[in-house]
Amino acid sequence: GGFPEVSLLKSDFEKRKVIKEYLEAMFFKDLVERFNISNIPLLKMLTERLFSSFSSKFSLNAFYKQYKEKLPFSKDTLFSYYYYFLESMLIFETRKFAESSYKRLRNPAKVYLIDTGICKKVTSADRGRILENIVFCQLRRKGEEIFYFEEKKECDFIIKDEQSKLFPGQVTWELKEENKEREIKGLVEACQKLNVKEGVLFTYDEEGNEIAEGINIKITPVWKWLLRPSH
Repeated sequence: GGFPEVSLLKSDFEKRKVIKEYLEAMFFKDLVERFNISNIPLLKMLTERLFSSFSSKFSLNAFYKQYKEKLPFSKDTLFSYYYYFLESMLIFETRKFAESSYKRLRNPAKVYLIDTGICKKVTSADRGRILENIVFCQLRRKGEEIFYFEEKKECDFIIKDEQSKLFPGQVTWELKEENKEREIKGLVEACQKLNVKEGVLFTYDEEGNEIAEGINIKITPVWKWLLRPSH
């Protein structure tokens, strides 16, 4: 993560205080001052939503419809503020895997954070999303082009490497009876769409191989992948 000094502090209160101070400094320096932002209430509301929407789809149009009566702002201002976040690299986005850029842009982006430590509140229910954010950041460091897949099922990542080879990746904290079928079917559908025979299913600590509908699924712990970064 981006907060190595936090681990040296003893109490959760001290950790939250350091992160809050870091966030506030980053918030005003990188956004308000740099881009001369005037609508602070809108920026705070957008910050709250973006920082809680990591590893999830985020629609600016839906945000506009939800808050336009509560806050005075234009759609142009909202879109400008969102792109300030992207330009500051506080957030990153992936687009839906599609044949045309027009189709990609018509669908909501998935949002990822430079560091999940900037979230105000993260619960144990968010472990899978945190793991997905970690995988995204590593893929980005490697310079991969990244999309998400969504047709009948969903798959977290379609990864395009330097040779333009496409590779599907799915992320889940752990495989359980209630989620295993959904996670594997999403990965299988993405593989079939790309006409590839193998995909990777990232987990916190599970490892193995499964064959589903002729697709080889490599179940890989994220920590091991991070130590030996490869598809």
